[in-house]
Amino acid sequence: MRWAETLEDLLASNATPGTETHGGRSAADLLLDPDRLMRPERLGALAPSRMSASRSLVNKMITEKWSVELASLDIDASARGRAIYRICAGAWTFSFVAYSFEPVLEGRTGRIIGQNWDMAGSLVEGEISDADVETTAVELPKLYAGRATPGTLVWCRSNRSLRLFDHVVDRLADGVQPDLDELWGVGYLMRNTGLDGNGTFGTRSFLALEADHPLRVPYHAQMLAAYLMREFSVDLVEHMARLRNPGAPRLAPELRRCLGLGNGSALGLVFFTNTHPVLIDRWLSLRQRAMVRAAGLPLDDGRGYGDHLAGVLARALRFYAEDPFTYLAFEDPGCITSDLQCALDDLARLRTDVPTAVAGDLLSRLDGVVSAEAWEVVAAALLELIPDQVDELTADAAVHEILQGAPGATVAQMRTLLSTEYAWALRIDMDAPGARAYVWYKSRDAEEPRRGPADEVPDGRNWALDLPGDLQRLDRALAGAPAGETMARFLATRPELRGIAERAQGLGGTLYHSPHMNMLDEAFRPVHIVRFMNAAFHGLDRTVDSQDRNVLGLLFQGAPTRDELESAQEWAYPAKPAGKAKGTAQ
Repeated sequence: MRWAETLEDLLASNATPGTETHGGRSAADLLLDPDRLMRPERLGALAPSRMSASRSLVNKMITEKWSVELASLDIDASARGRAIYRICAGAWTFSFVAYSFEPVLEGRTGRIIGQNWDMAGSLVEGEISDADVETTAVELPKLYAGRATPGTLVWCRSNRSLRLFDHVVDRLADGVQPDLDELWGVGYLMRNTGLDGNGTFGTRSFLALEADHPLRVPYHAQMLAAYLMREFSVDLVEHMARLRNPGAPRLAPELRRCLGLGNGSALGLVFFTNTHPVLIDRWLSLRQRAMVRAAGLPLDDGRGYGDHLAGVLARALRFYAEDPFTYLAFEDPGCITSDLQCALDDLARLRTDVPTAVAGDLLSRLDGVVSAEAWEVVAAALLELIPDQVDELTADAAVHEILQGAPGATVAQMRTLLSTEYAWALRIDMDAPGARAYVWYKSRDAEEPRRGPADEVPDGRNWALDLPGDLQRLDRALAGAPAGETMARFLATRPELRGIAERAQGLGGTLYHSPHMNMLDEAFRPVHIVRFMNAAFHGLDRTVDSQDRNVLGLLFQGAPTRDELESAQEWAYPAKPAGKAKGTAQ
């Protein structure tokens, strides 16, 4: 199918994206308005969806009938050894080697400066050779000093949740299943501490992948490595239990499925959004326009869209009602539960009162009535109404990210671009108190991003993207230049403005490339951008915040295990398993 590229195309198409205008705005306007969507608080409210990298990968694995096999496992009672997995994706084969280590607390951290991990892995194209297994075992622990073997896509690392890991091993070794509440309260056996690819350490660049490569979609290679780390974590606990008791049961399928892979991220994701504006715009454009397309679907025309939407929302409501975690910067799950009940009730009324209603009418009616996070859960649920189209659309997310200026454009044209597409940035008062309260720098020990008060970090380079300040400096300089002068001549006399001019011109005509933020401001809360990347882009659930900059969450909670890929159905918003799982002998 042809996907509309502009709001005008969508409004002119046969699928009317919402006719209700509760509060004065249609669903299409609410979904596509960049001044609404690109505010950090709104980006942070975006929910995981079918287009999130982890979910779209698993759905691709299910649809294309991928298979994952544990080819070998040689690990001793101290957890030292390795496991190799074989992944068949149509005509392609991949190997994943997991190196397991005895836990050592010294140098063990979730930060990039960690020197000891409980597991490290490598995702490689084809059947990995014995020589490459041995070479990777030497190179991977060196991290930045190491070099990947040819055909390597991703290097990864993870650490155990020591308390839960030991609990599961102990219970299985005793012949019984682990405590359900313990599993649900933590949610993972291992936590990812690094997914490195796209040229890092000599891995393959994703833009160089073949057109038919199964992992060509951005972040699918990293997510496959993460999925396999999740599989390995359960295989390892079962293996460790069997070493103590050969008759130890396997983890019950419903318990294995409810465990995800832990993940933690911080300020580096703010830098990522700054340096990948083309990718961010491409992904958000596809996501929001797909939602608008789904918003035009009739709820009750015999095709079952209304029932399907009600079912997805009911699962989401239960998922938030069973959330065991506490949140600080983000909406309390109890409030989201109440709002989703409001959405379900309103959906029922809408279907009764307006026989011709479309899905987007629900979004219009809920605007300003429920919280931003609950509204975005409903919006994300619309994508489940058109799963095949969304999965097809996701395949178009790969994009070249080099920005090119337009040296032949005139000063007048450049000023028009700034006044229209960057009006939000020109409105920010960069001289207001607190507008430049912070600077961003990199730590000396690991070059990790940091933010500190400007008066406490007087020296060194400020790594922040001062987009409002740079655009305002450019606009002031352009105001003093002849309107008909080309940008080439203008920049010849003002070369320090070339970078911001090329960024603005290279992104011209796009709407969703840069969060509307002043990251130097004392009121700016980085956690919203971190959560946007984790929840909406990567697909993490249970995204718990801390210190206004860190986000912890779960990947693949509820996703089918490798034994369930052939028979898996919808898996988003998993329910807490009922009762206590019974121990079963292997």
